[in-house]
Amino acid sequence: MEILDVLQNLTACTGTPGAEKAAVEVAEKYLCEYGKTYTDKLGNLICEINGTGKGILLDAHIDRVGLIVTAITPEGFLHVGFCGGIDERTLCAQQVTVHSKKEIKGVIISTPPHLKADGDERQTPKIDEILVDIGMNYEQASKSVQLGDRITVDSQFLYLAGDRVSAAGFDDRCGMAAILYALDILKTRGCDRKITVVFSTREEVNGSGAKVASYNADAEEFVAVDVSFAKTPDSNAEKCGILGNGPMIGYAASLDKEVSDKLKALAIENRIPYQLEIMGGRTGTNADSMSTSGSGYRSGLVSIPLRYMHTSVEVISVNDIKNTGWLLAEYICDGGVLNA
Repeated sequence: MEILDVLQNLTACTGTPGAEKAAVEVAEKYLCEYGKTYTDKLGNLICEINGTGKGILLDAHIDRVGLIVTAITPEGFLHVGFCGGIDERTLCAQQVTVHSKKEIKGVIISTPPHLKADGDERQTPKIDEILVDIGMNYEQASKSVQLGDRITVDSQFLYLAGDRVSAAGFDDRCGMAAILYALDILKTRGCDRKITVVFSTREEVNGSGAKVASYNADAEEFVAVDVSFAKTPDSNAEKCGILGNGPMIGYAASLDKEVSDKLKALAIENRIPYQLEIMGGRTGTNADSMSTSGSGYRSGLVSIPLRYMHTSVEVISVNDIKNTGWLLAEYICDGGVLNA
């Protein structure tokens, strides 16, 4: 599996909350190599892999943050709202794509500091102050753009030094890549555990995709794979992992400690680099809603360190993705906590 090719193809997709179809179509081409794939009513991409033992569910969300068109001004500019928790501080002067009947290029306006009132030069505009310029007047814009159309910030896939790469949408397309990497390892080893994989929709807005998919899955425990904060010079070290130091194994009141302990023990046993992420209460991921779905799940969370979350320049370490996939494969081959 050429993980960089997979990452580049996955992050090239759109797929904002509630409109993930384009990303699902690309992801299905990879996932169908491992089992029976289908989509459910909420658009989740699901793969069922037949095998022995009690079922283990793996989840990574497929949606990425973006914007949604809320109104068109008399001059033809587009008002926008959040479609997921995009970092509004980074939006001014960005190039964007409006995903309408046809893709339309635009730019987010940026008022020159010379024209701002004294003291307002460094103020970040609020979401209802942000406008998109698509170069059209009202008549042209109203024929080309529909209210509710999604917008994504344009981004290049950049190769940085070492194993570092940058792009938009690594949250959580890199989690999907880690699961695919794990499935590739399991296929090579001939491991025949019963697995359900969900690439879930709408995590960035309410987590409904994963909750529905886990309710219907034939499994009794899960490991959610997401991203978490990687340390940067301006961040609080206690709340962050270190880029390149391996997957972050979650410990939280909403997670099953035995699952977390087993993930940690397997990392140590197999000499997989890892770090711990300690959270008080909820995790802020799909793991929170999945654990109480149906009759309940034994729950675990593994996160990939990521810099600049919810921007167009997210940065990850490819080795962190590979080590996350390796840890997932070891956990499944060992039978999880219910088959031990």
